[in-house]
Amino acid sequence: MKSIVLYYSYQGHTRKVAEKLARTQGAEIVEVHTKRHISKLAAYLVDCPRARMRRCAAIQPVTQNMKGYDLITLLAPVWAGFPAPAFNAMVKLLPEHANVQVILVSGGGTGATKKSEEGTRRLIKKQGCKVLSYKDTRQPA
Repeated sequence: MKSIVLYYSYQGHTRKVAEKLARTQGAEIVEVHTKRHISKLAAYLVDCPRARMRRCAAIQPVTQNMKGYDLITLLAPVWAGFPAPAFNAMVKLLPEHANVQVILVSGGGTGATKKSEEGTRRLIKKQGCKVLSYKDTRQPA
């Protein structure tokens, strides 16, 4: 099975989860970068509300073609109970009919995105994709 792990990591916690998952699955791995790095204060004051509104962050171009993968795994940190804005931009990269696995990394762990899960699933389905699994996980120490 050909799979890819596409992730955004603000402080490196999500990167650790993504790297471990890619090794375990034998998947390719691609890190998504925002066009500009923001401070922790700006992330809290500006991007947390943007996450709740499902706004996209401006991301650097991703050269990897997402077509042809049996499984695409999206990973991102949780901000204010929602996936970080870079996650919403990653969803727009999904090709139609893709099988998607979502893993969201937070300090709260399981259930951290309970209030946003339905909307996140709907966002991916709107792209014409199928959500195979959705998981919240605790950030590694």
